[in-house]
Amino acid sequence: MKELIYELEKKHFHRCNDIVNRGVNIEGKAIVAGINPGRIFVDNIDKPRSAVIWQGNLDGFIFVGDSKSASFNKEIKQYIEKVIIPQAKELGMRWFECISDHPSWYLTFEEEIFNGRNLETWNQFVYTLSPIEYESVRVPEIDREYTVQKITIDMLNANNINNLKLVETKIMEFWGSANDFFENGMGYCILHDNHIVSVCMTGFRYKNIHGIDIETIGSYQGKKLAQNAVHSFVENCFINGFIPYWDCMEVNYPSNAVAKRIGFKKEFSYKGYEFEL
Repeated sequence: MKELIYELEKKHFHRCNDIVNRGVNIEGKAIVAGINPGRIFVDNIDKPRSAVIWQGNLDGFIFVGDSKSASFNKEIKQYIEKVIIPQAKELGMRWFECISDHPSWYLTFEEEIFNGRNLETWNQFVYTLSPIEYESVRVPEIDREYTVQKITIDMLNANNINNLKLVETKIMEFWGSANDFFENGMGYCILHDNHIVSVCMTGFRYKNIHGIDIETIGSYQGKKLAQNAVHSFVENCFINGFIPYWDCMEVNYPSNAVAKRIGFKKEFSYKGYEFEL
């Protein structure tokens, strides 16, 4: 039987440039450009019209291209059931989460590809920051016991930091290797008693846009540490002509609050879908 869904080799990801560039999110573009890791499943191996991008950090799937292709929607539904879900379960994934490059996919998810499933949805907000808006923002003061440090190769090789695993794990969540991260991304962390307590780093990168990922250890939250790390990140962005890009769930109130305090403005929102595996 002839295959109707094809997995592209990485060297052929560029064939999805036309369809992925219609969207506004950077994650799919970063994967197609070969900057961040991922897999791509298409309807036509030479000239794709519709595709599903599986993010390399196992954070979900991105549907791009023609949302009204009846043949693709029928075939990808079966492919997800027979091929992708078993692989996802083997990798320890408990939820199938997906977004899209255009709202036209929403109805397709609900009525065609995932009809019959117990679908849940959430809203995602995307913020960007301009140098002019950032100029008037004051960097919050933090106690002297905390220090800001840029994430470097030397830092990862240091033996005086007790929990380097936190940064190493964060890097491998988004990047194929540490070298890929240092070549295409950047990051800052907050140290306390030789412990990393907050991290701000590039999660995805597309051209000069750096998608921000932040994490602060629970007991250190509420001390403005994340804000401080983000300030260092943003300043480095503007020095190098980069655009900082912030993407978070609507219900992640602390993340939204930090973004706004630093001067980020909401650019757009989009919907995500999920169901339990």
